[in-house]
Amino acid sequence: MKKQNRHLLAAALLTGVLLLCGCGAAAGNDSPVPGPEAAPEAAGTEAPEASPAPTPTPAPTPTPVPELTFPDGSVHRIDETGLDLTRLSHRDVKATAALLKQMPDLQTVDLGTDGAWTGTPPELTAETAAQERPETATRDLSWADLRMLQEAAPDAEMLYKFCFYGREFTTRDEEMDLNHSPMTDNGEAVRNILPLMKRCRVLDMDSCGVPSEEMAKIRDAYPEMDVVWRIWFAADMFTVRTDIACLWCANFYPYMWDQYTQELKYCTKLKYLDLGHNLELHDWSFLEYMPELEVLIITASGWDTLDMLKNCTELEYLEIIPYAHLELDLHPLAKMTKLEHLNMCGMGKTEGWEVLLNMPRLKRLWIGRQTAYYFPEGAMEQILEALPEAEVFYKEDDGATGRWRHNADGTVPERYLLLRQQFDYDHWQDHAPYPYNDPLYKPPWERA
Repeated sequence: MKKQNRHLLAAALLTGVLLLCGCGAAAGNDSPVPGPEAAPEAAGTEAPEASPAPTPTPAPTPTPVPELTFPDGSVHRIDETGLDLTRLSHRDVKATAALLKQMPDLQTVDLGTDGAWTGTPPELTAETAAQERPETATRDLSWADLRMLQEAAPDAEMLYKFCFYGREFTTRDEEMDLNHSPMTDNGEAVRNILPLMKRCRVLDMDSCGVPSEEMAKIRDAYPEMDVVWRIWFAADMFTVRTDIACLWCANFYPYMWDQYTQELKYCTKLKYLDLGHNLELHDWSFLEYMPELEVLIITASGWDTLDMLKNCTELEYLEIIPYAHLELDLHPLAKMTKLEHLNMCGMGKTEGWEVLLNMPRLKRLWIGRQTAYYFPEGAMEQILEALPEAEVFYKEDDGATGRWRHNADGTVPERYLLLRQQFDYDHWQDHAPYPYNDPLYKPPWERA
Protein backbone atom coordinates (compact mmCIF):
# COMPACT_ATOMS: atom_id res chain seq x y z
CA MET A 1 0.00 0.00 0.00
CA LYS A 2 2.80 2.39 0.87
CA LYS A 3 4.51 1.53 -2.38
CA GLN A 4 1.36 2.30 -4.34
CA ASN A 5 1.04 5.71 -2.66
CA ARG A 6 4.62 6.58 -3.56
CA HIS A 7 3.85 5.85 -7.25
CA LEU A 8 0.75 8.03 -7.14
CA LEU A 9 2.75 10.95 -5.58
CA ALA A 10 5.47 10.64 -8.23
CA ALA A 11 2.86 10.69 -10.99
CA ALA A 12 1.25 13.80 -9.56
CA LEU A 13 4.57 15.62 -9.36
CA LEU A 14 5.41 14.72 -12.94
CA THR A 15 2.03 15.98 -14.13
CA GLY A 16 2.63 19.32 -12.33
CA VAL A 17 6.03 19.77 -13.92
CA LEU A 18 4.60 19.14 -17.38
CA LEU A 19 1.84 21.66 -16.78
CA LEU A 20 4.36 24.28 -15.64
CA CYS A 21 6.56 23.82 -18.72
CA GLY A 22 3.61 24.26 -21.05
CA CYS A 23 1.90 27.18 -19.35
CA GLY A 24 3.48 29.77 -21.61
CA ALA A 25 2.19 28.10 -24.73
CA ALA A 26 -1.14 27.55 -23.17
CA ALA A 27 -1.40 31.32 -22.52
CA GLY A 28 -0.63 32.06 -26.18
CA ASN A 29 2.99 33.22 -25.63
CA ASP A 30 4.95 32.24 -28.77
CA SER A 31 8.32 33.55 -27.45
CA PRO A 32 11.11 31.01 -27.85
CA VAL A 33 12.43 29.23 -24.86
CA PRO A 34 15.51 31.04 -23.58
CA GLY A 35 18.77 29.52 -24.70
CA PRO A 36 22.00 29.12 -22.86
CA GLU A 37 22.76 32.83 -23.16
CA ALA A 38 19.91 33.53 -20.77
CA ALA A 39 21.48 31.39 -18.15
CA PRO A 40 22.60 34.26 -15.89
CA GLU A 41 19.04 35.61 -15.73
CA ALA A 42 17.80 32.14 -15.05
CA ALA A 43 20.42 31.95 -12.36
CA GLY A 44 18.79 34.86 -10.57
CA THR A 45 20.62 38.00 -11.99
CA GLU A 46 18.06 40.87 -12.30
CA ALA A 47 18.11 43.58 -15.07
CA PRO A 48 18.60 47.24 -13.77
CA GLU A 49 15.44 49.26 -13.27
CA ALA A 50 14.82 52.24 -15.59
CA SER A 51 15.09 55.75 -13.93
CA PRO A 52 11.73 57.37 -13.38
CA ALA A 53 10.91 60.34 -15.68
CA PRO A 54 11.63 63.76 -13.98
CA THR A 55 8.64 65.65 -12.73
CA PRO A 56 8.33 68.96 -14.73
CA THR A 57 8.84 72.18 -12.67
CA PRO A 58 5.74 74.34 -12.85
CA ALA A 59 6.26 77.87 -14.33
CA PRO A 60 6.33 80.59 -11.67
CA THR A 61 3.21 82.62 -11.35
CA PRO A 62 4.02 86.17 -12.64
CA THR A 63 3.80 88.91 -10.07
CA PRO A 64 1.16 91.37 -11.17
CA VAL A 65 2.42 94.92 -11.82
CA PRO A 66 0.77 97.31 -9.40
CA GLU A 67 -1.69 99.76 -10.88
CA LEU A 68 -2.63 103.27 -9.84
CA THR A 69 -6.01 104.91 -10.17
CA PHE A 70 -5.77 108.61 -11.00
CA PRO A 71 -8.31 111.28 -9.97
CA ASP A 72 -9.85 111.28 -13.45
CA GLY A 73 -10.63 107.55 -13.09
CA SER A 74 -7.93 106.32 -15.45
CA VAL A 75 -5.82 103.35 -14.35
CA HIS A 76 -2.08 103.12 -15.10
CA ARG A 77 0.63 100.58 -14.35
CA ILE A 78 3.52 101.91 -12.29
CA ASP A 79 6.02 100.88 -14.99
CA GLU A 80 4.48 103.02 -17.74
CA THR A 81 6.84 105.47 -19.49
CA GLY A 82 4.27 107.89 -20.90
CA LEU A 83 1.25 109.51 -19.32
CA ASP A 84 -1.65 111.58 -20.69
CA LEU A 85 -2.74 114.29 -18.26
CA THR A 86 -4.28 116.65 -20.78
CA ARG A 87 -7.50 116.82 -18.73
CA LEU A 88 -5.80 117.52 -15.42
CA SER A 89 -7.23 120.42 -13.42
CA HIS A 90 -5.82 122.41 -10.52
CA ARG A 91 -7.90 120.60 -7.87
CA ASP A 92 -6.33 117.23 -8.75
CA VAL A 93 -2.70 118.33 -9.02
CA LYS A 94 -1.63 117.44 -5.49
CA ALA A 95 -3.12 113.93 -5.63
CA THR A 96 -1.69 113.37 -9.10
CA ALA A 97 1.79 114.46 -8.01
CA ALA A 98 1.69 111.89 -5.20
CA LEU A 99 0.96 109.17 -7.77
CA LEU A 100 3.69 110.32 -10.13
CA LYS A 101 6.24 109.72 -7.41
CA GLN A 102 5.37 106.01 -7.61
CA MET A 103 6.15 105.76 -11.35
CA PRO A 104 9.97 105.72 -11.62
CA ASP A 105 10.06 104.86 -15.35
CA LEU A 106 8.14 107.91 -16.55
CA GLN A 107 9.75 109.68 -19.51
CA THR A 108 7.00 112.00 -20.74
CA VAL A 109 3.91 113.54 -19.19
CA ASP A 110 1.59 115.21 -21.70
CA LEU A 111 -0.15 118.15 -20.04
CA GLY A 112 -1.78 119.46 -23.22
CA THR A 113 -2.22 123.21 -23.61
CA ASP A 114 -3.19 126.22 -21.50
CA GLY A 115 -6.27 126.68 -23.66
CA ALA A 116 -4.89 129.71 -25.50
CA TRP A 117 -2.80 127.73 -27.96
CA THR A 118 -3.87 128.37 -31.53
CA GLY A 119 -0.89 127.14 -33.53
CA THR A 120 -0.29 130.58 -35.05
CA PRO A 121 1.59 133.15 -32.93
CA PRO A 122 -0.39 136.35 -32.48
CA GLU A 123 0.90 139.59 -33.91
CA LEU A 124 3.54 141.00 -31.60
CA THR A 125 2.67 144.49 -30.46
CA ALA A 126 3.43 146.66 -27.45
CA GLU A 127 0.14 145.53 -25.94
CA THR A 128 0.62 141.80 -26.43
CA ALA A 129 4.24 142.03 -25.28
CA ALA A 130 3.05 143.35 -21.92
CA GLN A 131 0.43 140.62 -21.47
CA GLU A 132 1.83 137.85 -19.29
CA ARG A 133 -1.09 135.39 -19.66
CA PRO A 134 -3.73 135.91 -22.36
CA GLU A 135 -7.37 136.01 -21.39
CA THR A 136 -8.11 133.22 -23.85
CA ALA A 137 -6.30 130.73 -21.62
CA THR A 138 -8.89 128.34 -20.15
CA ARG A 139 -6.83 125.80 -18.21
CA ASP A 140 -6.61 126.59 -14.51
CA LEU A 141 -3.14 125.07 -14.03
CA SER A 142 -0.70 127.49 -12.44
CA TRP A 143 3.07 127.52 -12.85
CA ALA A 144 3.26 126.33 -9.25
CA ASP A 145 1.10 123.34 -10.23
CA LEU A 146 3.39 122.50 -13.12
CA ARG A 147 6.48 122.77 -10.95
CA MET A 148 4.89 120.43 -8.39
CA LEU A 149 4.34 117.84 -11.12
CA GLN A 150 7.87 118.27 -12.41
CA GLU A 151 9.33 117.84 -8.94
CA ALA A 152 7.26 114.69 -8.48
CA ALA A 153 8.72 113.20 -11.68
CA PRO A 154 12.10 114.96 -12.04
CA ASP A 155 13.39 112.68 -14.82
CA ALA A 156 10.28 113.05 -16.97
CA GLU A 157 9.70 115.73 -19.60
CA MET A 158 6.54 117.74 -19.11
CA LEU A 159 4.89 118.48 -22.47
CA TYR A 160 2.93 121.72 -22.38
CA LYS A 161 1.90 124.45 -24.83
CA PHE A 162 1.37 127.92 -23.43
CA CYS A 163 1.12 131.62 -24.23
CA PHE A 164 3.47 133.93 -22.39
CA TYR A 165 3.81 137.69 -22.87
CA GLY A 166 1.85 137.51 -26.10
CA ARG A 167 4.00 134.76 -27.58
CA GLU A 168 3.41 131.05 -27.84
CA PHE A 169 5.86 128.43 -26.61
CA THR A 170 6.12 124.75 -25.82
CA THR A 171 8.24 123.14 -23.15
CA ARG A 172 10.24 121.52 -25.95
CA ASP A 173 11.41 124.83 -27.43
CA GLU A 174 15.14 125.40 -27.58
CA GLU A 175 14.80 129.19 -27.46
CA MET A 176 12.59 131.64 -25.56
CA ASP A 177 12.49 135.06 -27.21
CA LEU A 178 10.92 137.53 -24.78
CA ASN A 179 12.76 140.65 -25.92
CA HIS A 180 10.99 143.96 -25.30
CA SER A 181 8.34 142.38 -23.06
CA PRO A 182 7.91 144.85 -20.17
CA MET A 183 8.21 143.00 -16.86
CA THR A 184 7.50 144.45 -13.44
CA ASP A 185 8.17 141.32 -11.34
CA ASN A 186 11.98 141.21 -11.64
CA GLY A 187 11.60 138.16 -13.88
CA GLU A 188 9.76 136.03 -11.31
CA ALA A 189 7.31 134.61 -13.87
CA VAL A 190 10.22 133.57 -16.08
CA ARG A 191 11.86 131.81 -13.15
CA ASN A 192 8.65 129.84 -12.66
CA ILE A 193 8.73 128.57 -16.23
CA LEU A 194 12.40 127.76 -16.74
CA PRO A 195 12.45 124.52 -14.67
CA LEU A 196 10.08 123.07 -17.30
CA MET A 197 12.15 124.24 -20.29
CA LYS A 198 14.67 121.42 -20.22
CA ARG A 199 15.65 121.85 -23.87
CA CYS A 200 15.96 125.63 -23.86
CA ARG A 201 19.45 126.90 -24.70
CA VAL A 202 18.74 130.60 -25.42
CA LEU A 203 16.72 133.03 -23.31
CA ASP A 204 16.47 136.51 -24.87
CA MET A 205 15.27 139.15 -22.39
CA ASP A 206 16.59 142.23 -24.17
CA SER A 207 14.90 145.41 -22.88
CA CYS A 208 12.50 143.66 -20.50
CA GLY A 209 13.18 146.00 -17.60
CA VAL A 210 14.63 143.34 -15.28
CA PRO A 211 17.72 144.65 -13.41
CA SER A 212 21.07 143.16 -14.32
CA GLU A 213 21.52 141.77 -10.82
CA GLU A 214 18.35 139.70 -11.19
CA MET A 215 19.22 138.66 -14.73
CA ALA A 216 22.62 137.48 -13.52
CA LYS A 217 20.88 135.23 -10.97
CA ILE A 218 18.86 133.61 -13.74
CA ARG A 219 21.99 133.16 -15.86
CA ASP A 220 23.93 131.63 -12.97
CA ALA A 221 21.07 129.22 -12.21
CA TYR A 222 21.15 127.92 -15.80
CA PRO A 223 24.81 127.84 -16.90
CA GLU A 224 23.97 125.66 -19.91
CA MET A 225 21.68 128.40 -21.26
CA ASP A 226 22.67 131.64 -23.04
CA VAL A 227 20.76 134.24 -21.04
CA VAL A 228 20.88 137.60 -22.85
CA TRP A 229 19.78 141.07 -21.80
CA ARG A 230 20.71 144.72 -22.48
CA ILE A 231 23.03 146.87 -20.40
CA TRP A 232 23.64 150.61 -20.41
CA PHE A 233 26.91 152.35 -19.52
CA ALA A 234 28.93 155.56 -20.03
CA ALA A 235 26.31 157.73 -18.35
CA ASP A 236 23.64 155.79 -20.30
CA MET A 237 24.98 157.05 -23.59
CA PHE A 238 26.01 153.56 -24.72
CA THR A 239 24.15 150.27 -24.80
CA VAL A 240 24.98 146.70 -25.83
CA ARG A 241 23.53 143.23 -25.43
CA THR A 242 25.35 140.99 -22.98
CA ASP A 243 26.19 138.42 -25.64
CA ILE A 244 28.40 140.72 -27.72
CA ALA A 245 31.82 139.41 -28.71
CA CYS A 246 33.48 142.67 -29.79
CA LEU A 247 33.37 146.13 -28.19
CA TRP A 248 35.28 149.24 -29.23
CA CYS A 249 34.93 152.09 -26.78
CA ALA A 250 38.27 153.91 -26.85
CA ASN A 251 38.77 157.65 -26.33
CA PHE A 252 35.41 158.18 -24.62
CA TYR A 253 37.01 159.37 -21.38
CA PRO A 254 34.39 162.10 -20.69
CA TYR A 255 31.82 159.33 -20.12
CA MET A 256 33.85 156.26 -19.14
CA TRP A 257 34.02 156.78 -15.39
CA ASP A 258 34.03 154.13 -12.69
CA GLN A 259 30.36 154.62 -11.75
CA TYR A 260 29.31 154.39 -15.40
CA THR A 261 31.15 151.24 -16.47
CA GLN A 262 30.50 148.48 -13.94
CA GLU A 263 27.61 147.05 -15.98
CA LEU A 264 30.27 145.85 -18.42
CA LYS A 265 30.98 142.91 -16.11
CA TYR A 266 27.84 141.22 -17.46
CA CYS A 267 29.37 140.99 -20.96
CA THR A 268 31.03 137.70 -20.15
CA LYS A 269 31.25 136.55 -23.78
CA LEU A 270 33.53 139.36 -24.97
CA LYS A 271 36.49 138.25 -27.08
CA TYR A 272 37.76 141.59 -28.43
CA LEU A 273 37.80 144.69 -26.22
CA ASP A 274 39.42 148.08 -26.86
CA LEU A 275 39.11 150.54 -23.97
CA GLY A 276 42.27 152.49 -24.59
CA HIS A 277 42.74 156.20 -23.76
CA ASN A 278 40.07 156.37 -21.04
CA LEU A 279 41.97 158.33 -18.43
CA GLU A 280 39.10 158.74 -15.97
CA LEU A 281 38.50 155.01 -15.70
CA HIS A 282 40.29 153.59 -12.64
CA ASP A 283 38.14 150.65 -11.52
CA TRP A 284 38.75 147.86 -14.03
CA SER A 285 37.38 145.02 -11.91
CA PHE A 286 34.80 144.23 -14.61
CA LEU A 287 37.61 142.55 -16.59
CA GLU A 288 37.67 139.76 -14.01
CA TYR A 289 34.32 138.57 -15.44
CA MET A 290 35.60 138.23 -19.01
CA PRO A 291 37.53 134.93 -19.13
CA GLU A 292 37.06 134.51 -22.89
CA LEU A 293 38.96 137.68 -23.88
CA GLU A 294 41.42 137.09 -26.71
CA VAL A 295 42.29 140.72 -27.53
CA LEU A 296 42.53 143.50 -24.94
CA ILE A 297 43.76 147.08 -25.36
CA ILE A 298 43.89 149.28 -22.27
CA THR A 299 46.75 151.51 -23.32
CA ALA A 300 46.99 155.03 -21.84
CA SER A 301 44.08 154.57 -19.45
CA GLY A 302 43.61 155.13 -15.74
CA TRP A 303 44.64 151.75 -14.33
CA ASP A 304 47.53 151.38 -11.87
CA THR A 305 47.58 147.60 -11.35
CA LEU A 306 47.23 144.48 -13.49
CA ASP A 307 45.34 142.43 -10.91
CA MET A 308 42.13 142.71 -12.94
CA LEU A 309 43.73 140.53 -15.66
CA LYS A 310 44.29 137.44 -13.54
CA ASN A 311 41.33 135.56 -15.08
CA CYS A 312 42.04 136.52 -18.70
CA THR A 313 43.99 133.38 -19.52
CA GLU A 314 42.81 133.15 -23.16
CA LEU A 315 44.48 136.40 -24.24
CA GLU A 316 46.41 136.28 -27.49
CA TYR A 317 46.94 140.04 -27.98
CA LEU A 318 47.54 142.48 -25.11
CA GLU A 319 48.47 146.17 -25.01
CA ILE A 320 49.17 147.46 -21.50
CA ILE A 321 51.15 150.66 -22.06
CA PRO A 322 50.52 152.88 -19.00
CA TYR A 323 49.63 156.53 -19.27
CA ALA A 324 52.53 157.37 -16.94
CA HIS A 325 55.48 155.42 -15.53
CA LEU A 326 54.24 152.93 -12.98
CA GLU A 327 55.83 150.46 -10.63
CA LEU A 328 53.91 147.32 -11.56
CA ASP A 329 53.73 143.70 -10.56
CA LEU A 330 53.63 141.45 -13.63
CA HIS A 331 52.61 138.31 -11.74
CA PRO A 332 48.91 138.63 -12.77
CA LEU A 333 50.13 137.74 -16.29
CA ALA A 334 51.56 134.42 -15.14
CA LYS A 335 48.77 132.26 -16.62
CA MET A 336 48.72 133.95 -20.03
CA THR A 337 50.57 131.17 -21.79
CA LYS A 338 48.63 131.76 -25.03
CA LEU A 339 49.93 135.29 -25.59
CA GLU A 340 51.45 135.89 -29.02
CA HIS A 341 51.61 139.71 -29.04
CA LEU A 342 52.44 141.68 -25.89
CA ASN A 343 53.23 145.38 -25.69
CA MET A 344 54.28 146.58 -22.23
CA CYS A 345 56.44 149.56 -23.11
CA GLY A 346 56.65 152.70 -20.98
CA MET A 347 56.59 151.10 -17.53
CA GLY A 348 58.72 152.00 -14.57
CA LYS A 349 60.22 149.50 -12.18
CA THR A 350 58.48 146.14 -12.45
CA GLU A 351 58.38 142.95 -10.43
CA GLY A 352 57.78 139.48 -11.75
CA TRP A 353 59.54 139.87 -15.10
CA GLU A 354 60.10 136.07 -14.92
CA VAL A 355 56.53 135.47 -16.12
CA LEU A 356 57.76 136.37 -19.61
CA LEU A 357 59.84 133.18 -19.65
CA ASN A 358 56.65 131.07 -19.57
CA MET A 359 54.99 132.51 -22.66
CA PRO A 360 56.19 130.06 -25.31
CA ARG A 361 53.85 131.32 -28.06
CA LEU A 362 55.12 134.91 -28.08
CA LYS A 363 55.82 136.20 -31.57
CA ARG A 364 56.23 139.87 -30.68
CA LEU A 365 57.30 141.17 -27.28
CA TRP A 366 57.56 144.94 -26.97
CA ILE A 367 59.33 145.80 -23.71
CA GLY A 368 60.93 149.07 -24.73
CA ARG A 369 64.17 150.55 -23.49
CA GLN A 370 62.53 152.39 -20.63
CA THR A 371 60.99 149.26 -19.14
CA ALA A 372 64.03 147.09 -19.84
CA TYR A 373 66.20 149.60 -18.00
CA TYR A 374 64.69 148.47 -14.69
CA PHE A 375 65.12 144.76 -15.36
CA PRO A 376 67.85 143.14 -13.24
CA GLU A 377 71.17 142.28 -14.83
CA GLY A 378 70.95 139.20 -17.02
CA ALA A 379 67.15 139.31 -17.30
CA MET A 380 67.09 140.27 -20.97
CA GLU A 381 69.57 137.52 -21.82
CA GLN A 382 67.27 134.95 -20.17
CA ILE A 383 64.25 136.31 -22.02
CA LEU A 384 66.00 136.16 -25.38
CA GLU A 385 67.18 132.63 -24.70
CA ALA A 386 63.69 131.47 -23.64
CA LEU A 387 62.03 133.08 -26.70
CA PRO A 388 64.37 132.39 -29.63
CA GLU A 389 61.59 132.70 -32.24
CA ALA A 390 60.05 135.91 -30.90
CA GLU A 391 60.74 139.44 -32.10
CA VAL A 392 61.79 141.20 -28.88
CA PHE A 393 61.89 144.99 -28.91
CA TYR A 394 63.86 146.44 -25.99
CA LYS A 395 66.67 148.69 -27.27
CA GLU A 396 64.45 151.64 -28.20
CA ASP A 397 61.29 153.31 -26.98
CA ASP A 398 58.35 152.95 -29.30
CA GLY A 399 55.02 152.49 -27.55
CA ALA A 400 51.98 151.60 -29.63
CA THR A 401 53.16 153.37 -32.76
CA GLY A 402 56.29 152.95 -34.88
CA ARG A 403 57.29 149.38 -35.51
CA TRP A 404 54.43 147.96 -33.45
CA ARG A 405 52.19 149.01 -36.32
CA HIS A 406 54.64 149.50 -39.16
CA ASN A 407 57.49 147.25 -40.20
CA ALA A 408 60.92 148.68 -40.95
CA ASP A 409 60.27 148.36 -44.68
CA GLY A 410 57.07 150.39 -44.41
CA THR A 411 54.64 147.47 -44.58
CA VAL A 412 51.97 146.85 -41.98
CA PRO A 413 52.42 143.86 -39.65
CA GLU A 414 50.00 141.07 -40.43
CA ARG A 415 48.63 141.04 -36.88
CA TYR A 416 47.85 144.74 -36.94
CA LEU A 417 45.96 144.33 -40.22
CA LEU A 418 43.87 141.64 -38.54
CA LEU A 419 43.33 143.88 -35.52
CA ARG A 420 41.90 146.62 -37.72
CA GLN A 421 39.51 144.12 -39.21
CA GLN A 422 38.45 142.71 -35.85
CA PHE A 423 37.54 146.17 -34.53
CA ASP A 424 36.66 147.66 -37.92
CA TYR A 425 38.59 150.82 -37.06
CA ASP A 426 37.87 152.34 -40.46
CA HIS A 427 34.12 152.49 -39.75
CA TRP A 428 34.03 153.01 -36.01
CA GLN A 429 31.18 155.53 -36.25
CA ASP A 430 28.92 152.76 -37.54
CA HIS A 431 29.58 150.31 -34.72
CA ALA A 432 30.27 152.51 -31.70
CA PRO A 433 27.85 151.40 -28.94
CA TYR A 434 25.29 154.13 -29.54
CA PRO A 435 21.67 152.91 -29.39
CA TYR A 436 20.97 153.89 -32.98
CA ASN A 437 23.79 151.62 -34.18
CA ASP A 438 22.14 148.53 -32.67
CA PRO A 439 19.32 147.15 -34.86
CA LEU A 440 18.04 145.11 -31.92
CA TYR A 441 17.56 148.18 -29.76
CA LYS A 442 14.18 148.81 -31.37
CA PRO A 443 11.32 146.50 -30.41
CA PRO A 444 10.34 143.89 -33.00
CA TRP A 445 7.17 145.69 -34.03
CA GLU A 446 9.20 148.80 -34.93
CA ARG A 447 12.02 147.12 -36.82
CA ALA A 448 12.09 147.28 -40.57
